[in-house]
Amino acid sequence: MKKIKITSYVLRTKWAIILAAIILLIVFGRTVNSPALTKTAIVVGIGVDFDESKREFTVTTQSVHMLSSAGESGSQRYETFTATGRTISSALDDISQKMGLIVSLAHCEVLFLSQSALKEDHLQIIYPLNSMYALREQAIIVTGSKSPRDMLAMRVGTTTSSPYFLQTAIVNNEGTDGLIKTSAKDLLARSLSRSEATAIPYIVPVEMQDQPIDQQGEIKDNFEFDLSRVLVFDHDSAKVLEGELSEILSIYLSETTYGSLNYTSEEGSFEFRILKKDVKTTAKGRKVEAKLKLSVDLLDVQFISDDDILSGADSLIKKAAKELGAELTARMKKLHEISLECGIDFLGLQAKAYQSVGRSLEKDCLATLTFLPEVTLEVKEAA
Repeated sequence: MKKIKITSYVLRTKWAIILAAIILLIVFGRTVNSPALTKTAIVVGIGVDFDESKREFTVTTQSVHMLSSAGESGSQRYETFTATGRTISSALDDISQKMGLIVSLAHCEVLFLSQSALKEDHLQIIYPLNSMYALREQAIIVTGSKSPRDMLAMRVGTTTSSPYFLQTAIVNNEGTDGLIKTSAKDLLARSLSRSEATAIPYIVPVEMQDQPIDQQGEIKDNFEFDLSRVLVFDHDSAKVLEGELSEILSIYLSETTYGSLNYTSEEGSFEFRILKKDVKTTAKGRKVEAKLKLSVDLLDVQFISDDDILSGADSLIKKAAKELGAELTARMKKLHEISLECGIDFLGLQAKAYQSVGRSLEKDCLATLTFLPEVTLEVKEAA
């Protein structure tokens, strides 16, 4: 076998590449700031409030600390800190000093914004959190009946930490019906669109009737979050929708939909589980059509006269699904009426019409647009 000879040029080139790689590692390794986890506050939730009279921000963070002292290995503690400042960054710097740690929002999934903060320029609120403190673009935006500080400090019975509960409920879609999920990226995109409006979950805390119990007895001051409401808003106005209207709006606006739909008629009570949804919104001039198709399967039937076990193939179930589709269509029309009454284009009709009409479409033309919604349900057999 002929021996392969490596030329001196190849050897010199190889060592030159290795030397360049070593220099790059040394230089960037010394200049890139990589704080240790022991020096970093892992923030799981952050809240921003705004005092219009003082022109001042109140920022609250909740961070998690892993305890490793004797007898506490593997346990965790949640700590809430609050500071005020003329800017969000100055308030977060104050919180860093209070904690003696570097604030990082890289693991933060929940951003509480008060309604007064929602009236401000969203870009000026999100940008410093994203660029300076690594807040993810997919962090969800929520608001509520209490201040962000109060909401973050509340103890939730199932998980203790309110941000962690909202993360599992809304971000991970665990244990809840189809809730609207609006990320920081969605908030900016919709508020900067022609419609200038969006919708986010509106949370109402309710003190638990039956408090949790451990070996020491009842654990007091636990709350549960009512997530059945949605806040629709633009730069000028805001309105809270609840119940069935909140449900259909969440289904219409969310990228993915989970949960179930209930329908009651003279023939019985039916519950359908949502498997898949398909939304097609088209504009022809000033007329906007929205077709919402839901694939569902039968989850439960009660109070019917038939003793047989029903399936999605039975005429009674198909009839109930058709009637429910008509009912959901009527709710969509009601949403349009509310949108016109309050002047908030939370259905995104102006943004859609702009795609058809173009630059000649005047601003604040919501009242001149026609909305034609249609909701249909297709019952499928469960696998």
